[in-house]
Amino acid sequence: SPRRLNLPTSLQEAFPGKMADSSTSKAPANYFTFKGKEGSSGALYKRKARPLSPDHKGSSRNDSPSHRKFPSLYPGISARVVDLSPTDVVYDSHSTTEHRLGEFISTAICGNDILSSLLFVSALTAIEAGIWAPVAQVLVVFTLWLYKGVYSEVLSALPMNGGCFNVLLHTTSKGTATIAACFSILSYVATCVCSGTSAIYYLHELFPGIEVMSCTVLLLSAFAFLNLMGISESGTVALIIFSVHTLTLSLLVLFSLIYVTRFGFGTLVENWKGYPPEPILPDGTEGFVQRGFMTSVFFGYGTAMLGVSGFESSSQFIEEQKEGVFPKTLNNMWLSIACFNPLIMFLALCVFPLPDIATTHKSVLLSAMGREVAGDWLHDLVSIDAFLVLAGAVLTAFVGVTGLVRRLALERCMPEWLLMTNPCRGTNHNIILGFLGICVSMFLILNARVEDLSEMYSVCFLSLLLMFGAGHMMMRVKRSQLPRNVQAPMWTVVLAMCLVAVAFVAVIRKNPGVVPIFCLYFSVTLVLAGAMFFRMSIMKLLLRIDAYHDSTKPTPSEGLRIDIKHDFSSRDGTTRDSQREGKSWFCVGHIKRMIKKANKAPVVFFTKQGNVVAINKAVLYIRRNENTNFIKIVHFSKTSPSNELRRRLAEDIQFLDRLYPKFCIDLVYVNEDFSPAAVRRLAKYLDIPVNRMFIGCPSKSFHETVASLGGVRVITH
Repeated sequence: SPRRLNLPTSLQEAFPGKMADSSTSKAPANYFTFKGKEGSSGALYKRKARPLSPDHKGSSRNDSPSHRKFPSLYPGISARVVDLSPTDVVYDSHSTTEHRLGEFISTAICGNDILSSLLFVSALTAIEAGIWAPVAQVLVVFTLWLYKGVYSEVLSALPMNGGCFNVLLHTTSKGTATIAACFSILSYVATCVCSGTSAIYYLHELFPGIEVMSCTVLLLSAFAFLNLMGISESGTVALIIFSVHTLTLSLLVLFSLIYVTRFGFGTLVENWKGYPPEPILPDGTEGFVQRGFMTSVFFGYGTAMLGVSGFESSSQFIEEQKEGVFPKTLNNMWLSIACFNPLIMFLALCVFPLPDIATTHKSVLLSAMGREVAGDWLHDLVSIDAFLVLAGAVLTAFVGVTGLVRRLALERCMPEWLLMTNPCRGTNHNIILGFLGICVSMFLILNARVEDLSEMYSVCFLSLLLMFGAGHMMMRVKRSQLPRNVQAPMWTVVLAMCLVAVAFVAVIRKNPGVVPIFCLYFSVTLVLAGAMFFRMSIMKLLLRIDAYHDSTKPTPSEGLRIDIKHDFSSRDGTTRDSQREGKSWFCVGHIKRMIKKANKAPVVFFTKQGNVVAINKAVLYIRRNENTNFIKIVHFSKTSPSNELRRRLAEDIQFLDRLYPKFCIDLVYVNEDFSPAAVRRLAKYLDIPVNRMFIGCPSKSFHETVASLGGVRVITH
């Protein structure tokens, strides 16, 4: 057994239960003891003398809760709850009406993404599906019709920006939502690289002397520079580009129909009869191989799903759209895909033999169709239009990933240094330059091969669709009370996810070599997010390693009493801990400061009925997903709450405050009805971002939407 030491009196007071007999020692002033069942002594807890507001400096024993910025309930001292009247809340009256996007501009922004994919997917679908390529495109249109109902229901219940990340954040844990965000980031990377490469290939049709590799890197760098200068998307410019692109595709379809009328279906018949296999071309690339019906449709469907990869983009900016516009944009995008994708695929098989599509026109099929059916003028028009639309998709990727990573950093899912802005233009240079580096590295690794880039894109896009369907199911189960305007039948959700899973398997079966590259980039993104998500555990592990390393140092067996006496302070006044921090493997002082800073940011949970079960579930959610030591339980009531409710809430919060000794749980009354304006005023008064405020799942009688609360997260049901 350890030897009892004759320590100084100050140490006996500091460690009454460990260094002295419990019968003779006296508990220090900064601890309190409570009685458990049958009068037995409970565990020893630290008295929470810290205030709810982390910027409060006073922590003396005589500091009454009434003198603090926020009245708190502290175990061991008198608890008091004070009403916050509207005059106590600072309200910023300077508010402007937000300009929201209409149907045509919203459709144009999304349509440029979804129709630009047709420029490089058509040839790839024909190579994989052969004569059955139009059937694969029709199956894609059917899948998109199923997902149209899924997106409509989810976004009518949670009309907030963020797409898949937002849905999973309100229905599952923050970790699951972060994984979906990593897929979204990789989807933006693949969009940028694939669109940029295809844009240069179409430009190469006009200027054959340009070099594809260097020009693609230059194009990506140019758009990164434009984003650094603060140039973003313009709704008017997007509408002009979409109109020109739609007109160009319509001209291509019109002249292709005229061409087929004049020359007949001879080429289509030859494609139907089939060609001898050409598995390997002279340049070493894979050629066209005729397959059976099921195999052709299977692989063709997996490739053709990439042609609708902009369908999810409308959910990324739903808050900027006018009310009722989002379902219309989904319908407009679906109609554009249903009209152009199968028809252009059918006309391409009527104009070119399949071996020519697989070899000569693999990267620039639509411009080659223009030259064949109408001459050089349509070829040049399609090439210029393709370059502009695909370049616009690159700009969209930069703007979209910047907004997504900013949201992740604000939610503490990504490092906060990503929020740094340059003093000249006020843009997030760390995000833009990091995204540029990832895109260039992926482009160089895949060596500008459009088919490999498209398969990388397909893996990311199909993963997002699967996770969005899973989020819809979770919302049905855990957030069933959320009011919604549309409700998709469950069989459509299950069937849509099954079809997407088939497409995912087809992409992996076609080119298994894309999996290691995908895992490489996904792991890099996930490690960056995971390091932020588990940063507290990592920092505490480093402190434990340092403490273990310090404890293994040899100590003299003689003169132990003298060493202990003089080890806590040196002649220059420094403590032992401060001296050890300078000699440790890690910067212990800096790590401790980081932990303290991370835990100082408070969070808020709004309670309506004061249900202690719901409040306890909220505390458990916060403990698993947030890094904080301060929780504020806020109750809105314009009329003065009854004494019974006040007493019950006070007792429940006191109990929870003792149950979770690492948290300082506070109770605040707001003498006002719950409304979006009241939430914003309270956030300004408490100096807490709205995205760190939580609420239980509203009932169907809730007269507001979750989006109107400005980012309040739904965490319980």
